[in-house]
Amino acid sequence: MTKNIKAFAFIILLISTSPLFAQDELPIPPQNAISIVPQYAFVKGIRVDYEKNLKNTEHWIVVASQIYLDAGNNSFYYYNDGNYGDYQSMIGVGINFYYKSMVYTSDKVNWNSGLPRHSLYLQAGPNYQYFNLTNKEEVAIPFIDNGITYYQFDVVEVNKPINRFGAVGDVGWQLAFDRFLLDLYLGVAIKYSIDGNGKMIKDNHPTWVERTYSGVLLDGGVRVGMFF
Repeated sequence: MTKNIKAFAFIILLISTSPLFAQDELPIPPQNAISIVPQYAFVKGIRVDYEKNLKNTEHWIVVASQIYLDAGNNSFYYYNDGNYGDYQSMIGVGINFYYKSMVYTSDKVNWNSGLPRHSLYLQAGPNYQYFNLTNKEEVAIPFIDNGITYYQFDVVEVNKPINRFGAVGDVGWQLAFDRFLLDLYLGVAIKYSIDGNGKMIKDNHPTWVERTYSGVLLDGGVRVGMFF
């Protein structure tokens, strides 16, 4: 009889404690992330993204800051061939704002961080870039002789500012390995490049990656970073 009571008590103890193990909760996922976009190095830039979760939901705010620098200081100069984007040295800054929403998250999660292993998201928002180009070009300089205005072409150093406005929309696939972030994204963007006089720049056949390009272009790349 005593053995039966002990066995019964042991079974009751197992039943009462098993929910404790079954109800182990995952940690609250990190609410912030920081990452870099390495392909910006191909356009003489560095981009760092900061992400902030909105109250532990599937929605995030992303701020992508950029710095550009190309101090080539070439020994030659470009003749003024009509291309506003020609330069010997360049410096620039930029910022993108995105509203990011997860449209799918996997059931598999990282036990240490509580983050889904992979997620599908949509993001969209405005962006702005400012560049200052420096170049040596032939410029017509006026002078007056005997009351008549003449022009003489001299090679001088000129500064050419660019204000670039636009918007971007992307779809991305985000992988989380504990707190490590790997992100692949692809989308479209629209850009408008304006010179120092407020006029749209019209260079000779600029490519998508040139700062003077205006119009629709593809946007995409890879991001690597950490959640915290």
